Amino acid sequence: MATSTRVAELSPANATILAAHFAASGDLKSLRSVCLLHSSTLRGHTLLRVLLCLPETTQPTLYIPLIRTVLSNEDITVLEDERTAEDMESSLPITKISDKSAQKKIEKLPTLPVGNDEDRKGLVTSYLLQRSRNIDSETGALSIIRELLTPFRDDLPKIRDYLDGSVEVLSKLVYEYAQENEEDIGGTAVFETMEVDAATKKLLNRCGRGGNVVQDLKQLVVPYLNYRGSYGNGWGVIWKWLEQKVESGDWAGFVEVIARWDGPENQALREQYARLALTGCYICGETESWALDGMRVVEKRVRGFVDAGVGARNIYKAPTKLGGLLDKENPLTAPNTESLKILDLLITSAGILAIPLAAAAKVKFEGSHDDQKGVLTRYVRNGPNWAKRSNEEWKKLRNGLRWMRSESGVLEKLSVEEVEKVLLSGMLAATKFPLVKEIYVTGRDGGLGKEEVERSVLDAFQEFYDNASNGNKTRGGVKNALNILQILYPQYSNSTALERAFRLVNATHALSHYSLTITPGVLLRPVHVRIHADPLSLLARLLDSNPKSYTQADNLTNIAKDLCFGTTGYDGGRKTNARVLGMCIDAALSESDFDTAYSFSMNRLVSMATDDEDTEEVKDVIWRTCFQAGRYRSPYAALIGETSAHGGKALRTVEMRMELLGQALRVCPPPALAEVLAAWRRCEEEMQAGLKEEEEEEERHAALWKTGDARAGPGRRKEDEAPMGLFAVAREAAQALRGSTFPLAAGRGMDGTGSEHGSEGSAATEERIRKRDMVSGMVTHGLASGLGWVLGAQPAVPPR
Repeated sequence: MATSTRVAELSPANATILAAHFAASGDLKSLRSVCLLHSSTLRGHTLLRVLLCLPETTQPTLYIPLIRTVLSNEDITVLEDERTAEDMESSLPITKISDKSAQKKIEKLPTLPVGNDEDRKGLVTSYLLQRSRNIDSETGALSIIRELLTPFRDDLPKIRDYLDGSVEVLSKLVYEYAQENEEDIGGTAVFETMEVDAATKKLLNRCGRGGNVVQDLKQLVVPYLNYRGSYGNGWGVIWKWLEQKVESGDWAGFVEVIARWDGPENQALREQYARLALTGCYICGETESWALDGMRVVEKRVRGFVDAGVGARNIYKAPTKLGGLLDKENPLTAPNTESLKILDLLITSAGILAIPLAAAAKVKFEGSHDDQKGVLTRYVRNGPNWAKRSNEEWKKLRNGLRWMRSESGVLEKLSVEEVEKVLLSGMLAATKFPLVKEIYVTGRDGGLGKEEVERSVLDAFQEFYDNASNGNKTRGGVKNALNILQILYPQYSNSTALERAFRLVNATHALSHYSLTITPGVLLRPVHVRIHADPLSLLARLLDSNPKSYTQADNLTNIAKDLCFGTTGYDGGRKTNARVLGMCIDAALSESDFDTAYSFSMNRLVSMATDDEDTEEVKDVIWRTCFQAGRYRSPYAALIGETSAHGGKALRTVEMRMELLGQALRVCPPPALAEVLAAWRRCEEEMQAGLKEEEEEEERHAALWKTGDARAGPGRRKEDEAPMGLFAVAREAAQALRGSTFPLAAGRGMDGTGSEHGSEGSAATEERIRKRDMVSGMVTHGLASGLGWVLGAQPAVPPR
């Protein structure tokens, strides 16, 4: 039967049960009173077990003072607004139970992992963690947990880590970072039982939602890992997350993290962080200036870590290749002074070459001579506007490349001359001719000899020349080609190669003033001139497509000499002159200008036949051209009365043709004599017909005027007027072979004994007769020198 008993008289077990009853009912004032009366019993481990009975919704500020008594090992004091123990006892009925029953009830109270009253911090820590989990499981009110734990944050490290790494992180996830249709991460119990890797990934996925990735990293991920750091590989998840930032192209985000986050506090972890920062630079594929600036930020940050002792245990290994960038043994990414020096050189080199950092490293450590040469060439002509660089930009580029060869080592397998040749070629292609002259011709530090400069000049000349669409040297590619030559020629060098190029330009420019196609519809381009197997044949096309151009024989000869010299280094001498004249004569004949053809042949071409070494080729042109002209028959002669049967101009033309054929006979080879003589015979027949017609015409005129024989004087014999026939010529040739001089004209003003006949013919007639005799004389000479075998004539053989 229950009886009213004073609280102070209760046994320790009954007092504990009474305190638990007040705690469970949330009557903290009564609980405090019991604790005051039984302070020796309700303290330490027992008091904390009783406090676990409080409703989870109880405001923490009401019982935190009781918890502090355990932490400080002090007695509970009476608060000003609390009732006295006597007042409480007078108003509460207390039922005593046996100590055995009370003890059983006590065993059912909540327990704590830590039960040693001497470990007060351990007791309180254990209680706070247990109480927090209870509140979370029953209410999910993270604000109550924070209110409970915050007062103990500075005193209890584990509570601080739990509060920052679990409660606060979970609070941010729930209240600040939650999004619709996102899976609920659960309470503290669920959050703490998650695998560290999985939880870290979830936290990293939410970083940045608050607007500041680094701040979120510091407030979410780092506190969580500091709390759960002894479990799993959460830091490895962060390293992977940072790697993925670079690989996905978020280089700016990576740099921001490295610049603003100091990394883990643990020295070994911070060394991993520093290595990762260097690795990120080599993984980055960006080449713009802002990316290189970011690498400088990373370099400076890691240098600070190294100066603070991070990576001091690293033993420097000189790198020999790029290697695996994620390899933890790669010397390029080891945080030490030497690797940072290499990084500094490579960042500058990558900036100059506009290639990724890893590519610059690979060229330096693994690139062959050809690889480095290729990188150099691509860089000098890099980008669509490379040719528009200013002089200052070219000079800056040149200094950078020389530095990379001698200092950074990215181009160390190339010689100074190789670097300069590529630069010179680029400057020439960009038409920076004054700059080229300033550096490589008149400068003191050009790095190239005169021969190398000349070779590069000629290469660039050919590039411009071959790509020109027009041969005019005042514009376009040929103008640039000429300007390139003038860097050296003739002031600094007058070598044969430069002279050839110069004369080729002159010839091409001269040809550009004529209408000239290489094939129908395809205009002649400079490259066609340079590679033509027989450039002189272009003049034949020129003569065909430009009427009256044959009259410019001197100009065409100059063009031909320039063409020959420009393509072969030798202007051809008289052979070129003869060939051009031959072309002009052929063109004149094709345009029915026989007089010009005759004049060129007799006054200029024939005189070229000498005994020089080139005479055979020249003679070949002479006889062929004279033969062609000697066979000429104007297609319009019959229309204008210029046939041999009409005398006058026709007879003069036949005489001129016979002269030409006579010249052909003088120099033609023996196999051609028959063909030339056949043409001569045809001309002779035309002459005989013309003379006969002329004589008949004169007789008709005499009859009309009734002129007597006396007045007319001694008549002309037909054989005096006609030139000697072929067989008569042959007889005279035979006599010449036997030592005779020039008897062909006997009877043409002399009788058989040498007496002179009187003649009253006109001076013109006598002149014509003399002309014919001279032609016959030439033919006779030709026969004597090469045709005796045709006639069966045997030269006189002097007696032995």
